[in-house]
Amino acid sequence: MESRVQAWLQTAKKNAGWLIVFGVVEIVAGILAIAGPFVAGLAVTVMVGIALLLGGGARLAGAFLADSFGAGALAFVWGLIVTATGFYFVIRPGIGLADLTVVVAIVFLMDGISRVIVAFKLKPIKGWGWMLLGGIVSVVFACMVGLEFPASSLWVIGTLVGFSLLSGGFTTITLAGTARGVVADVQKAA
Repeated sequence: MESRVQAWLQTAKKNAGWLIVFGVVEIVAGILAIAGPFVAGLAVTVMVGIALLLGGGARLAGAFLADSFGAGALAFVWGLIVTATGFYFVIRPGIGLADLTVVVAIVFLMDGISRVIVAFKLKPIKGWGWMLLGGIVSVVFACMVGLEFPASSLWVIGTLVGFSLLSGGFTTITLAGTARGVVADVQKAA
């Protein structure tokens, strides 16, 4: 039993090293995305387009397999719309990037407004001010993106992806370091 635990600890220690490597790669990708947000945004747009093409194609195939004309027709129309949108994003990623930027601005605006409303409903519960601040920041960001549109489409998506990659990379490295520490602690205790 003890040899299995030791083997598992060695595997965990070895994998922690790989997690650190993957975290560093993710951080580098995040830095590149932030340094070139337009290129990163175009890449995201093409990937979204490919996903929509696949999803729309599946919907179209499903429409032909539907048992009734009514259900099949609705699925077919929706499949055409999704497929056309995906095709549009793949062949015209610059325009698709602008469309995604508008969607991001709307999401941040709606999220910010709802957080401000909820914050005032939570007042005076501890932490309501942080929710209010987060909501205000979201609304300000949405307004910035909207007021700078279409120029904001050159940086918004790529920058958000970059910060997400940075955050994920630092989280992965931190968790890998924690795993190494736990392995070391268990080995000392054994």
